Amino acid sequence: MSSETNTLIIGGGIIGVSIASMLSDREVMILDSGAPRYGTSIGNAGHVVVSHAQPFAAPGMLGMGAKSLLASDGAFAFSRNLPMNTIPWITKFMRSCTKKNVEEFTPGILSLLRKSAELIKSTGVDTTTTPTWEVFTSQKALEQAQKEYEHLTHLGIAARIVGRTQARELEPSLTPKVQAVLELSEDFGLDPLLLWQHMRDANPGLIFHSNESVTAITRVRSGYRVTTQSGLEITAKNIVIASGSWSREVGKFLGLNIPILAAKGYSVTVQMHNGADAQYPNSSFPNSLHPMIFADEKTATDPFGDYLRISARFELTNPHDRSLNEKRVRHLYERASTVINLPPIPTDLAQLSAWTGLRPASADGAPYIGPVPNLPGVFLATGHGMIGTALSLGTADLITRYITQGPVTDAELALSPSRI
Repeated sequence: MSSETNTLIIGGGIIGVSIASMLSDREVMILDSGAPRYGTSIGNAGHVVVSHAQPFAAPGMLGMGAKSLLASDGAFAFSRNLPMNTIPWITKFMRSCTKKNVEEFTPGILSLLRKSAELIKSTGVDTTTTPTWEVFTSQKALEQAQKEYEHLTHLGIAARIVGRTQARELEPSLTPKVQAVLELSEDFGLDPLLLWQHMRDANPGLIFHSNESVTAITRVRSGYRVTTQSGLEITAKNIVIASGSWSREVGKFLGLNIPILAAKGYSVTVQMHNGADAQYPNSSFPNSLHPMIFADEKTATDPFGDYLRISARFELTNPHDRSLNEKRVRHLYERASTVINLPPIPTDLAQLSAWTGLRPASADGAPYIGPVPNLPGVFLATGHGMIGTALSLGTADLITRYITQGPVTDAELALSPSRI
C-alpha cells in the first residue's frame, strides 16, 4: 500500500492528465476521487476560447450578476447549498472587479490560451474546421458586436463582424431572431471527452488511481507523503494540486486556504435531424456548423457531428453538489432554441443526456498556476473557471516549466499562487 513517485498529481480531470502527459520523462501518478467525475472536463461545451483572456472578475460583472440573480433562470445564481467560505469569496470577488485586475491577469491568461490552442491542435484530436461565433439577439446587437470587436482588437485577438444576412446564409441553423454575429477567428471547438482520453493515454507510464480521496498530506525528508481513505500512501518529491472545485479541501491538508468556490454548470446533448424524418415530417433541423456563444442568452453550443452540445449556467454551490434540476434543463433548451433551430424538447429528458459539472471559480477570476510559497515542491493548477478545457495544455506547459526550472514570463508569474 506504499509507493514512491517523482510527481503526484491530485486530480484526474483535463488539467491533471494534461500535466501528466507533459511529464512523461519522469515517474508520475494521479490520484482522483471519482470514476469518472472530473468536474466539467468531459461534459462542457468544448470551446477553446483565446477570446476569453479577460479574468472573470472585471468591471461590469457586478451589474450583470445582479441582473442575472433577479431573473427567474439567470445564467449566474446561488444554490441553497453554499459552503461557509461563500461570503469571504464574494467580498473578494466584488473588490476584484476592477480595471487593474483585468490589466494584471489578461496578458498571462492570453499567453496560456494561445499556447494551449496551439498544443491542442498538435495532438491530432478532432476540432471544428470553423471558428467560433458570438451571436447577438438584442435590440442593441450591432452596438454590442462592435464594442466586443474593438475590445478584442485592442488585445490583439483576431475577430470580424459578420452581417446578419451573410451569417444566416453561412449558418442555416440560426433563427430570424439573430441580429449580429462576431466571428472569433482564433477560437474553435472539440469534444472535451476525446481530448481528456487522448491526454490520459499520452503518458503510457502514468499510474492512475481512481476512487482515492486524500485524507492527509505530511512533509517528509524526501518530499511529501499523501495518504488516502483506502490506506494508500504515496511519497512524492513534487505535488500538483489540480483538483478543480475540490482544490480548497485538498489545500487544507497543507495549511492552505485557497479561495475557490464550485460553480455548477449544466449541459445537454441533442441529436439533430438534418432534414425531415418520420418524427418531424414537416420540419428540418440543419446541423450546426460553428461552435457558438449566445451573448444575450449566456449559453454556448458546439457541434459534435449529428449531435449538438448545449451548455450554460454558473451556479455557486458546494463542491459535492451534482444535483440535476429538470426545470433548469428545460430553460437551457428553451433559451438555446430562440437562437438556433432545435427539435421540440423531448418528453423524456433522458434523451438529452442532461449533465452537471463543477467549475473551480477563483475569487479574483484568474487561475492559480505555479509553486506555493514556503512549500517547496507543491504546485497549484486550479481556479480555471469556465475555461479549463481551453487552458488545459497551456497550464500543463507552464507547470512543467516550473518543475523543470524552465523560463517563466512576467505575465505568467502574475498567475502564481503567491497572491493567495
